[in-house]
Amino acid sequence: MDLSSYLDLFVTEAREHIGAAAALAANEDEREAGDAALRELFRHVHSVKGMAASMGYPAMSSLAHDAESLMDLVRQGRIAAKPKTRRLLGDALACLERMVDRAEAREPVDDGERGPLQETLRGLLRGTIESGAAEPVADPGGSAQPARTKAQATPAGCVKLSLIVSRDGAFPSVRAAVVLGRLARFGKLTRIDPPMAALRTGRFDGRLQVTLVSDLPIRALAAKIAALPEVDNFTLVPAEAPPAKVLPNGSNASLRVKADRLDAIIEDVLELMTEIGRVDSGLSKESAASPLARATDAARLLARRAYDELVDMRLVPFEVATHRLRRAADDLARRLGKPVELEILGEDVRIDRSLLERLIDPLLHMVRNAIDHGLESPETRRAAGKPAVGRVCVKVLRQASRLAIVVEDDGSGLDPRRLKQVAIERGLLTPLEAVRLEDDVALSLITLPGFSTASETTEVSGRGVGMDVVKHAVEATGGRLVIDGRRGRGARFELVLPPTVALVQTYVVRASGVSFAVPLAALSRMAPMDDQGTTWRDGRRFWNVGSEEVPVWALSEVLGLTGEPRGYGMALIATSAQGTAVGIEVDEVVGRRELVVRPLPLPLSTLGGYSGASVMDDGSIVLVLDPAHLPLC
Repeated sequence: MDLSSYLDLFVTEAREHIGAAAALAANEDEREAGDAALRELFRHVHSVKGMAASMGYPAMSSLAHDAESLMDLVRQGRIAAKPKTRRLLGDALACLERMVDRAEAREPVDDGERGPLQETLRGLLRGTIESGAAEPVADPGGSAQPARTKAQATPAGCVKLSLIVSRDGAFPSVRAAVVLGRLARFGKLTRIDPPMAALRTGRFDGRLQVTLVSDLPIRALAAKIAALPEVDNFTLVPAEAPPAKVLPNGSNASLRVKADRLDAIIEDVLELMTEIGRVDSGLSKESAASPLARATDAARLLARRAYDELVDMRLVPFEVATHRLRRAADDLARRLGKPVELEILGEDVRIDRSLLERLIDPLLHMVRNAIDHGLESPETRRAAGKPAVGRVCVKVLRQASRLAIVVEDDGSGLDPRRLKQVAIERGLLTPLEAVRLEDDVALSLITLPGFSTASETTEVSGRGVGMDVVKHAVEATGGRLVIDGRRGRGARFELVLPPTVALVQTYVVRASGVSFAVPLAALSRMAPMDDQGTTWRDGRRFWNVGSEEVPVWALSEVLGLTGEPRGYGMALIATSAQGTAVGIEVDEVVGRRELVVRPLPLPLSTLGGYSGASVMDDGSIVLVLDPAHLPLC
């Protein structure tokens, strides 16, 4: 049977299980490694084993089986969940992930490190068994025992077979297809529920009901079914006659849709919402209670509900990628002999899946660079009065309609003079250019192709490949890389990412006759400007907010608008990129609007102070302001 059509589904679900297992295995607090966590870890490893066996990857299934056997001993309390045990399991999961990558690339799945790794695993298992601490390990693939069979020796005839393809329900569709193919050898399948059409969608609840007409005795038929490695549990009972053909039932099935097709549907729904808004704006105030107005409101509600559901399908928590960052940090720290604490904040922030897949490699580069280049040796850190254990922090932040990912460390920092000198030595700058280059700008030298401060080339660094890859990857998404750091104080790298197409609650404002939109989430408060509440000092206007004076800039001056101010002045209080409160004066606040905001294309996306654009109900286009990054001065 050709299972290549299931490859994408296998790769996706295998990675999800391996990632979840790696996150559990990385937990170093033995007090938290309770029965529930161990059962969950065992379940993920068991799922990978069954999936690999169903796809015809015996090497992968065998490694997963040995890892599962190790977890079984830990679960039974016969092997302690020590760091060495967790590290061995982590190595097995990393090897499984590489094998999944090979499967996705349609390359030979076996990995060169699998053999030695399995020898280590089996040595540990044999030693435990020989010492009498554990039972013999089950054969790879597991076994299935019938929950209830009847031992008649007469031909089975027509039987009803209810089976569970997987105890945990993980990736059952591929194994279900394999099971059905093997059952067809024992007789004629007259009914399958769920039907094959539902199985091809990729998911069902793991329970399969089959009506089979066979010449085998029930005892022999039950023995053959029990020998199927893809079956965990089954019941087999005689049936009087084949049942009538049933209608397809896809109620428990689910679909995997390509991201570009889902994006196209989201775009259509957004366009629909825009058109509904135009219809609504065309209705007169007198017709606000008319049937047409009510129908328009209902259509807007339905379109919004469809949009929310579609967007939710695209989002995944950042947590799904953290196990790779933790494993990379742990592996590199071990190789370099640098104790490192990796802290990840904002794991629950949901990110578009395709965006996260594009950023994981740049993030791995940055974490490795922080450990290799940024953190000093334990001896050097102690001499500088720092803790021996270095710290790297990855933070995921939502900033109004923008997303930011920050990687920072408490290492040696960035020395602009050193960076300039290296750039001169590598022919990337002339001495005159280096003298003219300001220190803040010099920090971006590390993103030049071929730039590296490493004195020698190793497996980790020295080839001048790394931060240039990060910069290009971030800019390819329409975002930008912000670098900050000083010698001895660590380094900070911020990936400022543009919003994807989204519905955003905004205030529409006017300045010098031009309309703009300001995300509601970016504002802390809003109040009218008057002479009593403001003061002037050193040519700058300040608005008194309690005991605090907030500097205020006129939006028309900041953006260089030449039209005459109209309306009354309003101050929008927001937070700057430096975390301080700032005021932005506009002529008028038109009102609150829910807008479909789209990211700006290049080269407009490089302009500071804007996070996107939107089409108003009347067809006009408004720019969406990003108050934190307006060029205030």
